[in-house]
Amino acid sequence: MPTAETSPVPWRYTTEKPAADWFKSDFEADGWKEGPAGFGTKGTPGAVVRTVWKTDEISLRREIELPDQKLVNPCLFMHHDEDAEVYINGVFTAQAPDFTTEYGAVEIQPAARAALKPGKNIFAVHCHQTAGGQYIDVGPMDSVPGAASAARKVPTFGR
Repeated sequence: MPTAETSPVPWRYTTEKPAADWFKSDFEADGWKEGPAGFGTKGTPGAVVRTVWKTDEISLRREIELPDQKLVNPCLFMHHDEDAEVYINGVFTAQAPDFTTEYGAVEIQPAARAALKPGKNIFAVHCHQTAGGQYIDVGPMDSVPGAASAARKVPTFGR
């Protein structure tokens, strides 16, 4: 599935504090803005900024259609600066602390793997910014077993 690296993928987003159930599948984000990923500020290393985001917080939602075939090793392909958390179909999927300077695979929780289904899936993402550049972009991917662990270790930088 594409990310901002390859195309202007549309997301709904808000920089205001969302309702407590913002990440659930049945949440209505009709009042949220719409813009193409990635979200952030120009000059952030490795970022493909298509929608400028300059506040401390951003919450994103997107409907993603997955194919009927069984996924071998579903994970996330993401670039974040800074702390990010992801939900799929209302289920906590992954937490990505600190920041990265490039896209990489991030493993997802077993419960989130079970929540993935062929057809419509709702991805919800929150990113928190404290200093420096900022960026968030996420897309699902299917990789060979073990690839997410190895890739995740390469682009991650601590504070």
